[in-house]
Amino acid sequence: ILDIPDALPAIVDMLNAKFGWKLTGDDVITLGQRVLSTEVDFNRRAGITEAADHLPDFFSDEPVPPHNTTFDITPEELKTTFNWIKR
Repeated sequence: ILDIPDALPAIVDMLNAKFGWKLTGDDVITLGQRVLSTEVDFNRRAGITEAADHLPDFFSDEPVPPHNTTFDITPEELKTTFNWIKR
């Protein structure tokens, strides 16, 4: 998705075509936020603390083809991506 600027609109179009929906890009972003919020809520209720809730090391250690890149966002930066979640 990150390699192609028109990818998100294309995904929205495919979802709408497949399921007969009328979603917008904003709707898909809101849906993604709901999914992630639900996952964080589940983790907290399961006793997984914020300190223990992090990505495995292989995300930053193992390059992923075809670009052979690793996940290089720091834990601090990653936390800011969930700014819509009330903690």
